Amino acid sequence: MFSKGDILLPSSRVAKRDWLNGLFHPAVVWDDSYDGTSDFHGIMLTHTAPNGQFDNILMAANHFENGHEVVFSNTHFVNQLFIKFQGWGAFELVGRLTAEGIEFIETHLNMNSHPMEFIQYRQLVTR
Repeated sequence: MFSKGDILLPSSRVAKRDWLNGLFHPAVVWDDSYDGTSDFHGIMLTHTAPNGQFDNILMAANHFENGHEVVFSNTHFVNQLFIKFQGWGAFELVGRLTAEGIEFIETHLNMNSHPMEFIQYRQLVTR
């Protein structure tokens, strides 16, 4: 149903105040394929620049396919692989990375980390 590089959001969008209880930021599918019926590994997209807390990496316009809801807009990826929960869906396709975008994340992604929930990541970086 979905494949690596697809950008997803829930069909029923999550309000910013509930961001820890769902998928508020767009997620890039990082598994080779995702059927939509289980948890998956994903990359979080954000507009937050790197700061003392988060090691976010700026992407470029050629990393995103045009014609979708989510395209480059000063977009960064959070340098961590996350577990995204099926219970946050049903998900819909809102964008897609180009081959260059996938390669860019593969080149820059912290490969020494294990997939984790965002709440665990936040606890690690705020220590």
